[in-house]
Amino acid sequence: MSRVDGRNRAVSPVIGVVILVGIVAILAATVGVFALGFNEQQPTQAPQVAIVADYNERTTGNGEYLNLSFKSGDTVYRDNLTVVVSGAKSSGGSDVTLDSDPIQAQASTRITSGTEITIHRGQFSGIPSGEQLDLRDATLRLVWDPVSEPGSETYVIYRWPDPSRRN
Repeated sequence: MSRVDGRNRAVSPVIGVVILVGIVAILAATVGVFALGFNEQQPTQAPQVAIVADYNERTTGNGEYLNLSFKSGDTVYRDNLTVVVSGAKSSGGSDVTLDSDPIQAQASTRITSGTEITIHRGQFSGIPSGEQLDLRDATLRLVWDPVSEPGSETYVIYRWPDPSRRN
């Protein structure tokens, strides 16, 4: 005959409680992942591009100009890029504003190695007649926006001049 005491019968309820707690913990973790949004996509990675800048300080008919040459790297779509110039002036010292985006005007739909963009006087407003474009203290940034949705992150994929080389 088997003995009926508390020792033999208590094992089954303890194992049942442990299994039940484990199932509840797994369910809670699964619901938490979906409720807190951990299943959302990771942010889009900015394209990697190698760009060479050729800055010419001579004051010809258009004054100073800056050529950007895409040498290698990822293909970038023109509609995702914007040129931002700050600190540009006229040769007389007045602030000037970039009116047209050189990327949109000069690049094909797909920007790959070999693409060249020129930033010059004709793209700026506020330059009085007889004065030239002065880019000595200007800063240029190429800003990449992956999508046209509100709240999407943008990335600066190129800066001129390189902040570490600025006087």
